[in-house]
Amino acid sequence: MTIIQFILLVVVLLILWRLYRRLVGGELAKREFVEWLLLWLAVAFLVLVPDSASYIANLVGVGRGSDLVVYAAVVLAFYLLFKIFLRLERNERELTTIVRSLALQGDQDKKSPNQTNGWGI
Repeated sequence: MTIIQFILLVVVLLILWRLYRRLVGGELAKREFVEWLLLWLAVAFLVLVPDSASYIANLVGVGRGSDLVVYAAVVLAFYLLFKIFLRLERNERELTTIVRSLALQGDQDKKSPNQTNGWGI
């Protein structure tokens, strides 16, 4: 095992430990935990068996294993960016709904049944 493999494995193990802590702490759903776990286990596998990336790259028609890893990382980054965008849009809609509801509730609280229209009528 080379020094870089050892360092990368330690990093992967630390990330897996943090994932587990977030799952136990309730910050991460089980589905998300499994998705991230599979991703980091795949990274660990590629670190331990780097020739497997070249083998898979040849199967799918990419020249080198490192190119395949970069392509996969770019696709994954765009997918995660898309998920973040969707979550941001959903949060904006929910915030708008809450603010509207609070504004209407505040308007109703200001009016009383015996209140006049400002002209004394």
